[in-house]
Amino acid sequence: MGRWRLALGTAVSAACLALLLARVDLPAVLEAARAARPAWLLVATPLFAASIWTRAMRWRAILRPIAPISRGDAAALVLIGYAANNLLPARTGEVVRAVLLQRRHGASAVAGIGTIVLERVLDGLVLALMLAGTLALAGGSTVLRALAGIAGAGFLGVALALVLLATRPALAWRVIDVALRLAPAALAARVRALVERFLEGLTLLRGARAWGFVVAASVGAWVLEAAAYWAIGEAFALPLAPALYLGVSAAANLAIAAPSTSGGIGPYEFFAREVVVHFGAGVAAGTAYALALHAFVLLPVTVAGIALLWRRHLGLATLATARVMAPR
Repeated sequence: MGRWRLALGTAVSAACLALLLARVDLPAVLEAARAARPAWLLVATPLFAASIWTRAMRWRAILRPIAPISRGDAAALVLIGYAANNLLPARTGEVVRAVLLQRRHGASAVAGIGTIVLERVLDGLVLALMLAGTLALAGGSTVLRALAGIAGAGFLGVALALVLLATRPALAWRVIDVALRLAPAALAARVRALVERFLEGLTLLRGARAWGFVVAASVGAWVLEAAAYWAIGEAFALPLAPALYLGVSAAANLAIAAPSTSGGIGPYEFFAREVVVHFGAGVAAGTAYALALHAFVLLPVTVAGIALLWRRHLGLATLATARVMAPR
């Protein structure tokens, strides 16, 4: 399965890169890159850093019922997980973050994955709404409408399933028991233990107290990231209204939910360029913007994550060898 996923991801990334660069005047792209104003990085960087900090505080709030951790630890583990996602295929960073949570704080890694799944579903719903709202107000291409529709339906379905699991555990266990009825006893026991730990990560869904903060943080984090995208767009003098960068952020990040190579290279650039060109940017400037934007998003996070690994006396091998430990 891992090899097939890697092959599929590589194929998707290659296809998107081919579409990105097809019929593009590369000298014009280079000229647009040279004309960019790097001073706008001074605006984009703190905005992007604030978006990551907001996500880390959201994860800390989701974790609180199962593993209270400090703000610094939450931010460090989020950055390390993001770095792993950028370096390894199949979003391995989610597993790395959960395993390091277990090693450092003793929480179940499977429960940790449950909290991260909850994060991802919230992100997907917010992004789908942002993209749908942008398209409703400003129009959009068939490709962007398809992305908004597919992503919105997919994440809404997963969200409803998680709510059912968390709020109707008796029903969930009946379904699981039926599904495992024909499985060997040892395998059935193992799966039940894993599901039990996973459901611990959904504890937040059973109470309303922290929901206001978590939802607000989910929206705020993506608005801050979209503001950073706007600043990079200003560096390339793109003729987009600031609000349209909500659509840029949404389309680019929803696209990397599909299988792709490490860091979502290919789908991210293609859909970011698709949005800015649709709303008035030239193809060359839009291509240069998309490539520079992804480098801006990937490189600092990866460097920071690796630095935090070393600070904790862990090597890069930690990223490649992390596995979910036995639930406990």
